[in-house]
Formats: sequence, C-alpha cells, structure tokens
Amino acid sequence: MAFFLYLTTIVVGVLSALLYAPVKREATIFGLFRPLNSWQNVHGIENRAIPDTIACEDLHYHEPSELLFSACTGDIEKAAGWFPGAGSLDHPEKPGFGTLVVIDPKTMESRKLKLVDFSSPAFVTHGISLYSPPSDLKTVYIFAVNHLPNPLWSSTSSKEPKAASRIELFVHTIGSDTAKHIRSILHPLIKTPNDLLALSEKEFLVTNDHYYRDGLMRLVEDIVHRPWTDLLYVSVDGNDKVTATISLSSIGGNNGLGWGPNRQVLVSDATGGTLYFTEFEGEQNKSLSVTHSIPADGVVDNPSFFSDPYAGLDGKDYSGYLLPGIGRPVDFPLNYNDPTGQAPLSSLVWYLPASAGKKEGESRKTQPKLVFSDDGSSLRGATTAVIVAIDPATNGGKREGWLFVTGVIAPHMLATKIDFATALL
Repeated sequence: MAFFLYLTTIVVGVLSALLYAPVKREATIFGLFRPLNSWQNVHGIENRAIPDTIACEDLHYHEPSELLFSACTGDIEKAAGWFPGAGSLDHPEKPGFGTLVVIDPKTMESRKLKLVDFSSPAFVTHGISLYSPPSDLKTVYIFAVNHLPNPLWSSTSSKEPKAASRIELFVHTIGSDTAKHIRSILHPLIKTPNDLLALSEKEFLVTNDHYYRDGLMRLVEDIVHRPWTDLLYVSVDGNDKVTATISLSSIGGNNGLGWGPNRQVLVSDATGGTLYFTEFEGEQNKSLSVTHSIPADGVVDNPSFFSDPYAGLDGKDYSGYLLPGIGRPVDFPLNYNDPTGQAPLSSLVWYLPASAGKKEGESRKTQPKLVFSDDGSSLRGATTAVIVAIDPATNGGKREGWLFVTGVIAPHMLATKIDFATALL
C-alpha cells in the first residue's frame, strides 16, 4: 500500500508539472485571471462611437479610397438569437437581415449600402473581404459570409444542420450608395465559414472555424485545439462552377484571416490565442504552409496588418500586426445571448511590430503589446481592429492614428485615437 501511494504521488506530481503550463495558458486565454471587477481599461486619447454600426463582426480598410468597409447585422436581439458563428442557434425563425456599411475614417460617418438584386431571405453577416482589380481601383468586389438558416432542418430532422451558410459576392463602385449582388457561392466543403480573404473577383480563401456546429463537442473543440478545422481555397469559373480544395488543415480553430506584407497570409486560432504566419507554396499552388506562429495572452480573432503610410518621416516605422479578441471568453456563451445587449463583454487588442512576421532565424520581436483594453463599457467584445493613420501634415506633425475596433454583438463600432510612440512602442 505504501508503495502504491508513493507511486501515485509521483505520477500525480509528474502529470501536474506537465499539465500546469498548458492549463495555466488556457485559463489566461479564457480570462480566468482577469476578473471584470478589477479590469484595467486601456484607451487612446479620445473615443468616438461610430453611428449605425450595430453588430459588425469584421472590418477592412480599402487603401485606394481611404474608406473602411464592414458587414453589420444591425439588430442585437436577432444577432443574439441566431448567429451560427457563435454557436447561437436558438431562433432560426428570426434571422437578421444585415447590410454592408462604409465608414469614412476622417468624418467618422457611416453609410449603409443598398443591396441590389439580392433576394436572400436573410443576411446574417460575419467575415468579409475586399478585392479591387489593379486596373480599376474604384471597383470593389465584396465577399461576405451569410449564415442562412437551413430550410431543410426541423426539430424532427436532426440529420440536417441548422445552418446553410454560404458566401455572397457583391460589387460596389466607390462613391455610390449601392452594392450589386453577383452570386451566392455554395460548396459542400464550406460548412462553418468564418472569415474570408479575396484573391481576385473569382477566388478566395475561407476558414471553417468549427467541425462541430453545436453541443458539448463544440466546447471541447474550443479547449483542446485539435486540427479538426480547415482553410479552403475556393474558385468560381466562367460557367459559375464552384471548386473548393483544402489549402491548410494543420491549425486547430481556423478563424480570422488577413493579409501581411508580401502576400503573407495571417491565420488565427481564436481560442488557442495564436497568430499563424503562412505563405503560398507557389504562384499557382494555393496551398498554404506555416512559417511560424506567435502566441498572445488572449483570444486572437480577426488579425490585420497596419502598413504605416508615413514611415520614415520621423525615422520610425510603426507598421505592425493587430490581434483583437474577447477579453473574457469565459463570459461569452452566456452574455452573448443576452437579447438586450447589456451583459458586458470585455475586449483586448494586441500589437506586434512588423518584424514579428519575419521567418525563423531572422531578427524579430515576438512579445505582443496591449494597445486597447475595455471592460465592456465602451465596446462590447472586440472581434476586429484596424488602424488608420492621421496625416502628420494635418495633425501638427504628430504621429497619431485612429484604432477602429468592432464587435460581433456590439451596439456600435469604436474609434480611439492613439499616439503611435506611446501605444505602439
């Protein structure tokens, strides 16, 4: 008996040592060490709420037009009741009908686009991506996820999934108030689409963020981070034939997508708290390979890269990566479903300098810096962050910019002005 107790003690001690680091990291990512009652807000110089930007999950900066584009559900109650991206599947009978929104980062005004030739019964928005042909930068192709309820599902037909998610393609001309629907894109491999990355007007990348759509195994999937999800390359030919192949399947929890410099593709494992840096394996080969990854002490949702347009004016280049996410995912399952939108959801946004994107063996900085933190009072649950620089010539020579942060279940988008030297160095 003594020997058995001795052996048990050794085994428990060894297992505790082996499991301590990963369990502690998981607890950190889920916010267990960040109690809301002692939350430390980190904001910029001033905050501005962007009007008419309700429940906007994704955001992209269109550099040629200097405008921001988003897709917003527009209704907190409907987003809380039906949004497969968050595992909220209770009310397929009441899906939202969102729209595409354009934001002017200089005036902070938003403008909803009228959707032309779009006969869908619902538009439950999630990730989007933009593409402008090099020869026509005023034309913007907008790919957008649409989480439609599945008309074949019923409470007695459990074999059918509740959602019939697909990708919508619109085209917009800068300066107009419309976006014309071109086609809906469906494929059996597109199951749980989250984010998109447009390669042209006829091809894109899309992440499937979960293997399990709901239930206990979806929660298990968020915790164990096994490579059960995938990232697809999808193309549409001249006859509207849709082809899809798996581009990357080695990452657990494929989630957000973004462009880095030199066609680097950013992929996040949201609840794994990790940003993966990937590259295409060839000009014609649309498979991706991971070059390296960097962890953050929180969820990494939709990553983006800020290319400093005024780099060198003062001898500094503030280009870098933004890693936004929910501050306390432990609160998310319950608070997301609050139809009033009052239950708090905290936010974190991390920054990595451009050197973080360099491959193994090259000099780089790998410690994310916290640039924004909110307890839910100014922004409800960050999902995307984008920096738009302010021209120093119009700003007294000061190197500042607006950090725009969106939330999938937030009543508005937030812009906070940041001093680059203070916030990013």
